[in-house]
Amino acid sequence: MTAESTSTAALEEVRVFTAATGVVDTTDGRSVHPDPWWAVDGSGRVVDTGHGERPARWDGALVRDLGRSLVVPGMINAHSHAFQRAIRGRTHRRGAHDPSSFWSWRTQMYTAANALTPARIYEDTRACYREMLAAGITCVGEFHYVHHQPDGRPYDDPNELSMQVIAAARDVGIKLVLLEVLYLASGIGEPPLPEQRRFCDGDVDAYLARCDALRPHLGGGVRLGLAPHSVRAVPARALAAVADYAAHHDLVVHAHVSEQVAENEACRAALGRSPVAVFHEAGLCDRPRTFTAVHAIHVDDADRTMLASQHVCACPTTEADLGDGTILAGALRRAGVTVALGSDSNSIIDLVTEARSLELHERLATQRRLCVAHGDERPAGVLLDAATVGGGSALGDAALGRLGVGDSFDAVVFDRGHRALADVDDAHLLDALMLAGSAAPVREVFIDGSERL
Repeated sequence: MTAESTSTAALEEVRVFTAATGVVDTTDGRSVHPDPWWAVDGSGRVVDTGHGERPARWDGALVRDLGRSLVVPGMINAHSHAFQRAIRGRTHRRGAHDPSSFWSWRTQMYTAANALTPARIYEDTRACYREMLAAGITCVGEFHYVHHQPDGRPYDDPNELSMQVIAAARDVGIKLVLLEVLYLASGIGEPPLPEQRRFCDGDVDAYLARCDALRPHLGGGVRLGLAPHSVRAVPARALAAVADYAAHHDLVVHAHVSEQVAENEACRAALGRSPVAVFHEAGLCDRPRTFTAVHAIHVDDADRTMLASQHVCACPTTEADLGDGTILAGALRRAGVTVALGSDSNSIIDLVTEARSLELHERLATQRRLCVAHGDERPAGVLLDAATVGGGSALGDAALGRLGVGDSFDAVVFDRGHRALADVDDAHLLDALMLAGSAAPVREVFIDGSERL
């Protein structure tokens, strides 16, 4: 629908959202404009937008004045393990086992994973998604790998736990891309550990059969993606089958890539090449903008070249928590990689904080300022893109993270009266939010034009 084609009858369904300030143009460095407005139809789609005086054709529409606020597109969380929110705060003390590395943190995570019941998966996921919504996240990519009973036997419905994740997202009202995980091994050439049995389908055919069985349950804000867990957990020969299935069904593919130095060393020792090269040779980078390397911390120039026209999802809070290292987003962007953001372990759920950390961590690593932006780019706009359209692209929907004509009105309203923003001039508002702020001022969240918070 366009503004010109809107009929008088349709006008009765249109709501015009107004605010003091807002991002209404995705093509000019995400500039903030005074007096923005969006005309939204009954399906929740934007049919017209602008700033300043509204055209007379919307005089009969219902106006929703959001007052002294800053409106930005809904934020897209491209990488989440919802159940890990349950171990928040549990992994920060020394005990019988030195908790100083990723691998000892993983032991705590496995303990939590193996205690999960279907009801607990639902409850933990729902609580996590409610917190995401309160932080301005309107869509989440759930990297879901707890599939079966603790002893590895499938439930009567092999997708029982995936269905609990879907139910939680629908109950909260958040959009979901279920990134269904393939997990077959504990390491390259190694069988699964006992604590990993409930993650494993046995072989790639059983995994793809589960993906087929999920199809009737999609829609209504829920989509599917594929997620071979890592080169540690998926043999190279199975990756080609995933690539073929994803291409046939036009699905995105996400994978953990080069999160730790030990992963790279093991991959090179066993396969003679980097994890990025393994995924690339399997055909997972053949389709532009359909593959996302999660983390991709320990990559070199050759890896970045192979990831050109693809995505890297950075999760700075989790990467810092686990001592993984620092993503150099500036180098990735120069290579043509689109950067997205995720909350990963959900110890903190705040994509504004993740965006700011992306820049600040690189400053610490390089000992210079203004790292992620290039040339005349506005750093705040680059970071907002990572938190919105970058995640949307990684999850396979180029309309996510935008508020233009034809897009869903998925929007976050930040309170200009909040102490963090109250005294900031409009000219510096986006900079203050993305480089010196957090999600604390979030006041309202809309998805498909409906208020969710």
